[in-house]
Amino acid sequence: MFQRTVMLLVGMLLLSAAGEAAAQFVSLTADNDYFARADRHYTGGLQLGLLLEAPAIPAGLRATAPLSWSADPQLVLAFGQRIYVPNEIDVDPPSPKDRPYAGWTYLLADLRTKNGPVIDHVIAGIGMVGPGSGARQVQTATHRLFGSRPADGWSSQLRNEVGVMAGFERTWPGVLRANAGSNSIDIAVRAGATVGNVFTYAATSVIARFGSHLPDDLPATQLSLLPSRDGFHGATGRGWYAWLGAEARAVAWNVFLDGNMFRDSASVERRPLGYDLQTGFAYVWPTARVGFALIVRGREFSGQEGPDRYGQLTLSMGY
Repeated sequence: MFQRTVMLLVGMLLLSAAGEAAAQFVSLTADNDYFARADRHYTGGLQLGLLLEAPAIPAGLRATAPLSWSADPQLVLAFGQRIYVPNEIDVDPPSPKDRPYAGWTYLLADLRTKNGPVIDHVIAGIGMVGPGSGARQVQTATHRLFGSRPADGWSSQLRNEVGVMAGFERTWPGVLRANAGSNSIDIAVRAGATVGNVFTYAATSVIARFGSHLPDDLPATQLSLLPSRDGFHGATGRGWYAWLGAEARAVAWNVFLDGNMFRDSASVERRPLGYDLQTGFAYVWPTARVGFALIVRGREFSGQEGPDRYGQLTLSMGY
């Protein structure tokens, strides 16, 4: 009941924001390790995102910092769920040396301001980790629907804990631009940090894009432990592009490895340094984009056999 109440309240908040401010773009993001022929660790996630451009943001909110710092601010609201499982999901209780079972249902806000060629992101999030996230029910229903083997160790998942976090990122899009015949290439660099009882880490990343049409934003997916906050806001024409990306990070806290911060729970020995590698492809229209990426995530805890892999499918549409 608690989990349903939290999801209902968050959903009402998103719908209220959309109704009052006339959201211009909506994005649906689906993560799953099935895309990479795997079934372990970060196993899946689903997220709905709303992008509000400056004219759609209520005047009172637009006049407050940090939105007031830019003549062209954006606000992205994202509501989603992520599911984490160990390597062997048919063992109960699971191995204490493997990643614990965990779920996370969350609401994220990403305030974006632009100052010349630089884009700043102020990020805030709140959600529920543990049984209240509803991850066990979602994964059980999904496995039953597709005829997959059930996960037996959910009784050992992390305990209920409200998760909060705040972050800041700075992005330098198009630090390098060039033409290659009828196609173009650009490179973007990003650096930032997040603090909270869900994640605390600092990271830097670089993304290179190549294609016939490069929209004035970043790729359809974003590297990082945080969920993607899709910022697609339309394109001037129809086209395609592919991208490569890499992120390096130093992690001081990851609740899905370290366990609950305020209660005893399962945990593993987290590795302090990590990385992501990513490759993807997107096709864009003036008011829509579909993108797919494969992500390789380096080992995150001691005893992990090797890197993890998962795929991400994103659909963004204007209305």
